[in-house]
Amino acid sequence: MNPPSYLRARRCQRAIVLVAAVAAVLPACTLLLAASSSVASAEEARWQHTLVLYGMGAAIDGEAQIGDLSVPVDVSISELFDALEFGAMGAYRADNGTWSFTVDATYMGLGGTSETDRGLVKGDLDLDQVTLMGTAGRRWTENLEGLFSLAYFDLSTDLKVSTTAPVSGAVTVRTASVDASWVDPMLGLHYGRPFADDWRFNLRGDVGGFGIGSDLSYQVFANVHWQSDGGLGAVLGYRLIGFDYEDGNKGSPGYQRFDLTEQGPLLGITYTF
Repeated sequence: MNPPSYLRARRCQRAIVLVAAVAAVLPACTLLLAASSSVASAEEARWQHTLVLYGMGAAIDGEAQIGDLSVPVDVSISELFDALEFGAMGAYRADNGTWSFTVDATYMGLGGTSETDRGLVKGDLDLDQVTLMGTAGRRWTENLEGLFSLAYFDLSTDLKVSTTAPVSGAVTVRTASVDASWVDPMLGLHYGRPFADDWRFNLRGDVGGFGIGSDLSYQVFANVHWQSDGGLGAVLGYRLIGFDYEDGNKGSPGYQRFDLTEQGPLLGITYTF
Protein backbone atom coordinates (compact mmCIF):
# COMPACT_ATOMS: atom_id res chain seq x y z
CA MET A 1 0.00 0.00 0.00
CA ASN A 2 1.49 3.33 -1.02
CA PRO A 3 1.83 5.96 1.74
CA PRO A 4 -0.45 9.02 1.55
CA SER A 5 0.75 11.92 -0.58
CA TYR A 6 1.44 14.14 2.43
CA LEU A 7 3.77 11.49 3.92
CA ARG A 8 5.63 11.04 0.63
CA ALA A 9 6.08 14.80 0.44
CA ARG A 10 7.34 14.95 4.04
CA ARG A 11 9.86 12.16 3.41
CA CYS A 12 11.14 13.91 0.31
CA GLN A 13 11.42 17.18 2.23
CA ARG A 14 13.24 15.40 5.08
CA ALA A 15 15.82 13.98 2.68
CA ILE A 16 16.45 17.42 1.17
CA VAL A 17 16.84 18.97 4.62
CA LEU A 18 19.30 16.30 5.77
CA VAL A 19 21.47 16.85 2.70
CA ALA A 20 21.38 20.58 3.38
CA ALA A 21 22.32 19.86 7.00
CA VAL A 22 25.56 18.19 5.98
CA ALA A 23 26.36 21.08 3.67
CA ALA A 24 25.66 23.68 6.37
CA VAL A 25 27.01 22.04 9.52
CA LEU A 26 30.52 21.17 8.35
CA PRO A 27 31.55 24.63 7.14
CA ALA A 28 29.84 26.30 10.08
CA CYS A 29 31.83 24.16 12.55
CA THR A 30 35.04 25.06 10.75
CA LEU A 31 34.22 28.76 10.85
CA LEU A 32 33.39 28.80 14.55
CA LEU A 33 36.52 26.87 15.50
CA ALA A 34 38.66 29.22 13.45
CA ALA A 35 37.00 32.17 15.16
CA SER A 36 38.20 31.07 18.59
CA SER A 37 41.84 31.17 17.50
CA SER A 38 41.63 34.57 15.81
CA VAL A 39 39.45 36.57 18.20
CA ALA A 40 42.44 37.97 20.09
CA SER A 41 43.89 39.53 16.94
CA ALA A 42 40.58 40.80 15.50
CA GLU A 43 40.56 44.55 14.98
CA GLU A 44 38.09 46.40 17.15
CA ALA A 45 35.34 48.08 15.13
CA ARG A 46 32.34 50.21 15.94
CA TRP A 47 29.28 48.20 16.85
CA GLN A 48 26.15 48.72 14.79
CA HIS A 49 22.79 47.97 16.40
CA THR A 50 19.55 47.11 14.58
CA LEU A 51 16.03 46.71 15.96
CA VAL A 52 13.44 44.90 13.84
CA LEU A 53 9.65 44.49 14.16
CA TYR A 54 7.91 42.06 11.78
CA GLY A 55 4.40 41.00 10.97
CA MET A 56 4.13 37.51 9.47
CA GLY A 57 1.39 35.38 7.94
CA ALA A 58 1.93 31.64 8.20
CA ALA A 59 0.62 28.44 6.63
CA ILE A 60 1.29 25.04 8.19
CA ASP A 61 1.58 21.45 7.02
CA GLY A 62 2.72 18.15 8.48
CA GLU A 63 1.31 16.02 11.29
CA ALA A 64 0.59 16.43 15.00
CA GLN A 65 -0.14 13.54 17.39
CA ILE A 66 -1.14 13.43 21.05
CA GLY A 67 -1.55 9.93 22.49
CA ASP A 68 -3.36 7.93 19.79
CA LEU A 69 -5.02 11.05 18.33
CA SER A 70 -3.33 12.20 15.13
CA VAL A 71 -4.15 15.05 12.75
CA PRO A 72 -2.43 15.36 9.34
CA VAL A 73 -2.33 18.89 7.94
CA ASP A 74 -1.47 19.50 4.29
CA VAL A 75 -1.97 23.13 3.24
CA SER A 76 -0.79 24.04 -0.26
CA ILE A 77 0.12 27.56 -1.35
CA SER A 78 -3.28 27.88 -3.06
CA GLU A 79 -4.94 27.09 0.30
CA LEU A 80 -2.75 29.53 2.25
CA PHE A 81 -5.56 31.70 3.55
CA ASP A 82 -7.44 28.70 4.97
CA ALA A 83 -4.66 28.32 7.57
CA LEU A 84 -3.45 31.92 7.74
CA GLU A 85 -3.73 33.34 11.23
CA PHE A 86 -1.03 35.67 12.53
CA GLY A 87 2.62 35.84 13.50
CA ALA A 88 4.90 38.56 14.80
CA MET A 89 8.60 38.86 15.46
CA GLY A 90 10.86 41.26 17.30
CA ALA A 91 14.62 41.04 16.81
CA TYR A 92 17.81 42.79 17.92
CA ARG A 93 21.18 42.46 16.16
CA ALA A 94 24.61 43.84 17.10
CA ASP A 95 27.43 43.64 14.51
CA ASN A 96 31.00 44.97 14.55
CA GLY A 97 32.02 43.66 11.13
CA THR A 98 33.63 40.51 12.55
CA TRP A 99 31.27 39.27 15.24
CA SER A 100 27.50 39.49 15.45
CA PHE A 101 24.95 38.67 18.12
CA THR A 102 21.23 38.33 17.40
CA VAL A 103 18.22 37.71 19.63
CA ASP A 104 14.74 37.24 18.19
CA ALA A 105 11.35 36.32 19.56
CA THR A 106 8.59 34.92 17.35
CA TYR A 107 4.92 34.24 18.06
CA MET A 108 2.72 32.39 15.59
CA GLY A 109 -0.94 31.43 15.89
CA LEU A 110 -1.60 28.65 13.39
CA GLY A 111 -4.60 26.59 12.36
CA GLY A 112 -5.27 23.80 9.91
CA THR A 113 -7.96 21.32 8.87
CA SER A 114 -7.76 17.98 7.09
CA GLU A 115 -10.53 15.70 5.78
CA THR A 116 -10.11 12.03 4.84
CA ASP A 117 -12.25 9.02 3.93
CA ARG A 118 -14.69 10.96 1.71
CA GLY A 119 -15.20 13.62 4.38
CA LEU A 120 -16.23 11.14 7.07
CA VAL A 121 -13.18 11.99 9.23
CA LYS A 122 -12.21 15.61 9.87
CA GLY A 123 -9.20 16.73 11.88
CA ASP A 124 -8.57 20.21 13.25
CA LEU A 125 -5.29 21.57 14.62
CA ASP A 126 -4.93 24.81 16.58
CA LEU A 127 -1.40 25.71 17.65
CA ASP A 128 0.16 28.68 19.44
CA GLN A 129 3.93 28.74 19.15
CA VAL A 130 6.60 30.89 20.79
CA THR A 131 10.18 30.64 19.57
CA LEU A 132 13.15 32.40 21.21
CA MET A 133 16.52 32.23 19.44
CA GLY A 134 19.93 33.58 20.42
CA THR A 135 22.63 33.52 17.74
CA ALA A 136 26.38 34.23 17.70
CA GLY A 137 27.93 34.81 14.28
CA ARG A 138 31.51 34.99 13.01
CA ARG A 139 32.14 36.65 9.65
CA TRP A 140 34.20 34.47 7.30
CA THR A 141 34.21 36.74 4.26
CA GLU A 142 32.70 40.15 3.54
CA ASN A 143 29.37 38.50 2.72
CA LEU A 144 29.33 35.19 4.62
CA GLU A 145 28.90 34.37 8.32
CA GLY A 146 28.99 31.13 10.26
CA LEU A 147 26.28 30.91 12.94
CA PHE A 148 25.67 29.04 16.19
CA SER A 149 22.27 29.35 17.87
CA LEU A 150 20.22 28.08 20.77
CA ALA A 151 16.50 27.96 19.96
CA TYR A 152 13.71 27.54 22.53
CA PHE A 153 10.37 26.24 21.23
CA ASP A 154 7.12 26.38 23.22
CA LEU A 155 3.93 24.88 21.77
CA SER A 156 0.36 24.94 23.02
CA THR A 157 -1.66 22.51 20.89
CA ASP A 158 -5.32 21.50 20.60
CA LEU A 159 -6.39 18.58 18.39
CA LYS A 160 -9.94 17.61 17.44
CA VAL A 161 -11.03 14.65 15.31
CA SER A 162 -14.68 14.37 14.21
CA THR A 163 -15.86 11.02 12.79
CA THR A 164 -19.19 10.62 10.99
CA ALA A 165 -20.75 7.15 10.81
CA PRO A 166 -21.47 6.35 7.12
CA VAL A 167 -24.91 4.79 7.75
CA SER A 168 -26.42 6.51 10.78
CA GLY A 169 -24.69 9.86 10.35
CA ALA A 170 -23.84 9.96 14.05
CA VAL A 171 -20.84 12.19 14.82
CA THR A 172 -18.15 11.24 17.34
CA VAL A 173 -15.77 13.98 18.50
CA ARG A 174 -12.45 13.36 20.27
CA THR A 175 -10.17 16.11 21.57
CA ALA A 176 -6.70 16.36 23.11
CA SER A 177 -4.53 19.24 24.33
CA VAL A 178 -0.88 19.43 25.34
CA ASP A 179 1.89 21.92 26.07
CA ALA A 180 5.44 21.07 24.96
CA SER A 181 8.77 22.90 25.12
CA TRP A 182 12.40 22.12 24.27
CA VAL A 183 15.78 23.70 23.38
CA ASP A 184 17.67 22.96 20.15
CA PRO A 185 21.27 23.81 19.28
CA MET A 186 21.50 24.98 15.67
CA LEU A 187 24.28 25.63 13.15
CA GLY A 188 23.90 27.76 10.06
CA LEU A 189 25.16 30.26 7.52
CA HIS A 190 24.14 33.81 6.68
CA TYR A 191 24.83 35.44 3.32
CA GLY A 192 24.27 39.16 2.83
CA ARG A 193 25.09 41.36 -0.15
CA PRO A 194 24.20 44.92 -1.21
CA PHE A 195 22.73 45.08 -4.71
CA ALA A 196 21.72 48.74 -5.14
CA ASP A 197 21.90 52.03 -3.28
CA ASP A 198 20.41 51.49 0.20
CA TRP A 199 19.31 47.91 -0.64
CA ARG A 200 20.66 44.58 0.66
CA PHE A 201 19.76 40.94 0.05
CA ASN A 202 20.00 38.48 2.99
CA LEU A 203 19.72 34.69 3.04
CA ARG A 204 20.00 32.60 6.19
CA GLY A 205 19.76 28.84 6.72
CA ASP A 206 20.01 26.88 10.00
CA VAL A 207 19.71 23.23 10.94
CA GLY A 208 19.69 21.70 14.43
CA GLY A 209 18.07 19.47 16.98
CA PHE A 210 20.36 16.47 16.46
CA GLY A 211 18.27 14.48 18.97
CA ILE A 212 19.15 16.86 21.84
CA GLY A 213 15.79 18.65 21.87
CA SER A 214 13.98 17.70 18.68
CA ASP A 215 15.13 15.07 16.21
CA LEU A 216 15.46 17.79 13.57
CA SER A 217 14.79 21.52 13.33
CA TYR A 218 15.55 23.93 10.52
CA GLN A 219 14.79 27.36 9.14
CA VAL A 220 15.32 29.29 5.91
CA PHE A 221 14.93 33.07 5.94
CA ALA A 222 15.29 35.26 2.83
CA ASN A 223 14.64 38.99 2.68
CA VAL A 224 15.47 42.29 0.99
CA HIS A 225 16.27 45.22 3.29
CA TRP A 226 16.06 48.92 2.46
CA GLN A 227 18.01 51.26 4.75
CA SER A 228 17.67 55.06 4.78
CA ASP A 229 20.42 57.47 5.82
CA GLY A 230 18.44 58.37 8.91
CA GLY A 231 18.44 54.86 10.35
CA LEU A 232 14.89 53.82 9.49
CA GLY A 233 14.40 50.95 7.08
CA ALA A 234 11.98 48.33 5.79
CA VAL A 235 12.28 44.60 5.19
CA LEU A 236 10.26 42.25 2.98
CA GLY A 237 10.90 38.52 3.07
CA TYR A 238 9.80 34.91 3.45
CA ARG A 239 10.51 32.54 6.35
CA LEU A 240 10.21 28.78 6.72
CA ILE A 241 10.53 27.00 10.07
CA GLY A 242 10.30 23.23 10.52
CA PHE A 243 10.80 20.72 13.31
CA ASP A 244 10.28 17.05 14.13
CA TYR A 245 9.82 16.66 17.90
CA GLU A 246 8.82 13.48 19.73
CA ASP A 247 8.37 12.75 23.44
CA GLY A 248 7.02 9.80 25.41
CA ASN A 249 6.39 6.18 24.51
CA LYS A 250 4.47 5.64 21.30
CA GLY A 251 1.04 4.24 22.05
CA SER A 252 0.89 5.70 25.58
CA PRO A 253 -1.57 8.48 26.53
CA GLY A 254 1.33 10.87 27.17
CA TYR A 255 2.96 10.39 23.76
CA GLN A 256 3.34 13.49 21.59
CA ARG A 257 4.86 14.19 18.21
CA PHE A 258 4.98 17.32 16.09
CA ASP A 259 6.34 16.99 12.55
CA LEU A 260 5.45 20.41 11.18
CA THR A 261 6.58 23.01 8.67
CA GLU A 262 5.43 26.62 8.96
CA GLN A 263 6.06 29.19 6.26
CA GLY A 264 4.86 32.55 5.05
CA PRO A 265 5.65 36.10 3.93
CA LEU A 266 6.70 38.84 6.32
CA LEU A 267 6.92 42.62 6.30
CA GLY A 268 8.65 44.76 8.88
CA ILE A 269 10.36 47.98 9.86
CA THR A 270 13.94 48.41 11.11
CA TYR A 271 15.92 51.02 12.99
CA THR A 272 19.74 51.04 12.87
CA PHE A 273 21.97 53.13 15.12
